[in-house]
Amino acid sequence: MEPDEVIYLIRIVLALAVGYVSGTLPIYWLYSVLLGIGVYALTIPLVMALYSGSSFITRRTAATSGMAAYVFIWLMAWVLFYNLST
Repeated sequence: MEPDEVIYLIRIVLALAVGYVSGTLPIYWLYSVLLGIGVYALTIPLVMALYSGSSFITRRTAATSGMAAYVFIWLMAWVLFYNLST
């Protein structure tokens, strides 16, 4: 698999997991947003460590690649699991 595909898959899986946690736990919405941002921030060093020897990954690429997909899937999963849990 290409490095971009791996980054997208990692972030999609984590977005689904964080969306599930945000939607099912009775926490204030601001904490859910901070949780989503925090998990995304943790993926940046993960991607940098995964592709440390590659010339493909720069810090900017690690931070921005898959950002829109993460946000969209996280929000959709959050809304879906919130509505299913209430």
